Amino acid sequence: MSSNPFQASLDILISPKETLSLVKDKKNWSWVPFGLVSLATTGLFLYYFFSIDFDWMLNQMLDQIAIDEGLSDEELQITSQYMTKSNMMWSTTLGALLGTIVVNGVMALYYLLVTRIATREHLSFGNWHGFVWWTSMPLVVSYLLAFLIITFSNNGMVTLEDLSPTSLGFLSESSSRWFGLFNSLNIFSFWTIALAFIGLQAWLGMKRNRALAIALGPSIIIYGVWTLYLLSSG
Repeated sequence: MSSNPFQASLDILISPKETLSLVKDKKNWSWVPFGLVSLATTGLFLYYFFSIDFDWMLNQMLDQIAIDEGLSDEELQITSQYMTKSNMMWSTTLGALLGTIVVNGVMALYYLLVTRIATREHLSFGNWHGFVWWTSMPLVVSYLLAFLIITFSNNGMVTLEDLSPTSLGFLSESSSRWFGLFNSLNIFSFWTIALAFIGLQAWLGMKRNRALAIALGPSIIIYGVWTLYLLSSG
């Protein structure tokens, strides 16, 4: 059994049911997964921009923008003036960090509202906010893998898409409008859903079908709407 929040942050990846049962009553322990996810997110993107061949990466991005948006050479030249290394490094890093914080806040609100309807046990927003950070720990593993990809890359030639080697992006051409959807799906997102499923059972004693429906709910809505949009725009 985990004796401290740092050990629990590792144990949740190995024995999630026991760990999630334990951390339910450890109100202040969730600051540790929050810190680890935030540190890993910030560290990854700073390391990325300090390590890559920025000119090569910028040319790759501009080529893709030209295909997607149909921009002329003059328009690409104007666009590239704003895509400096400093601007891109900080916008990407802060965007990823703030995006994670906002998404996890929304997820906590989702669990708060849905579980109040589906169960008799009502937990606070703070409880669910901690829950979401615990179930986000697979992100740290994902970012550690991305660190290795950057470290062992060929002359720093790594795109942002390369940082997610377990994504389903290979199911679509990078020029396809479906690429973004497939590329956003990866083993670690499924791992997070699995932890939420296990956690809902551990925290609320839910039946498997109900816990699975709640854990899958946000992904079904997001990817369902995304798919309908892509189909309608085709």
